[in-house]
Amino acid sequence: MGIFTALLSLPYRATQRVLSAMGYDLVVRSRGSQTRFREGLNLNIGAGHYHIPGFVSLDYISDYYHGGATSTAGIVHYDIRSDALPYDDETVSNVYASHVIEHVESEHVERFLVEAHRVLKPGGVLRIACPDARFLYEVSSFENDYWKWRRDQFEHDERYEVQGDITQSDFLTRELASVKMRHYRHAGDAVMPAFDVKEEDYASLLETYRSGQSFNPEQPGEHINAWDMKRLHAIGVAAGFDHVIESKHRGSVSAAMQGPDMDQTQPQMSLYVEMIKG
Repeated sequence: MGIFTALLSLPYRATQRVLSAMGYDLVVRSRGSQTRFREGLNLNIGAGHYHIPGFVSLDYISDYYHGGATSTAGIVHYDIRSDALPYDDETVSNVYASHVIEHVESEHVERFLVEAHRVLKPGGVLRIACPDARFLYEVSSFENDYWKWRRDQFEHDERYEVQGDITQSDFLTRELASVKMRHYRHAGDAVMPAFDVKEEDYASLLETYRSGQSFNPEQPGEHINAWDMKRLHAIGVAAGFDHVIESKHRGSVSAAMQGPDMDQTQPQMSLYVEMIKG
């Protein structure tokens, strides 16, 4: 067995050396290692098609997200705009909400935080991922290649009709106020023209983005609400959480939310915030 193990380890070590030289770490995890810290009740809010082992999937079931699904079995229908979390007080270990809060109005997010605090056990963690408005504003305020990762979508996604150049401000608008992006086929009346981001005051621009925005049940994937650490910290404290901290990609304070199956949605633009109940 020792020789067999040694032989198996040779390609792994060779691969590890190559990846290390490139600046990557090679980590092999079994499914068991991903779930062994996920005891108790854990919730994945806005799960879509993505099921995280050890988490209960809750989502707003709609044709937009689930129309092509063969079944929505195993998904608990949950509308963050109107529903209480269907769990008793202090029965949940972790709540995970990845790229959910940018789709709904602020008052619903605030009420969701209160609900998450209610159902979490003492020491429980609410982990939120969403577009990082402050970072996206800063990175869009000067010429650079950051948005290259997004450009192909605009050129090949039928939801967009590109006419003329795609500017830094177009990319920013798409992430913080989808319906105001001038290349978006479902854009409303308040379309924003191209503008020089560095000439716009950050707080004023966010107010412009949020102005007149509301959830569209026909297009629930639209981004209508821009968030940054300052806003989330304020409403987290107001909801009763003892600690509200900025986190890192897969850097949760809860071992249950550190696995490679977490934080898979657009980490290159995401803000990670954790709220811990004392």
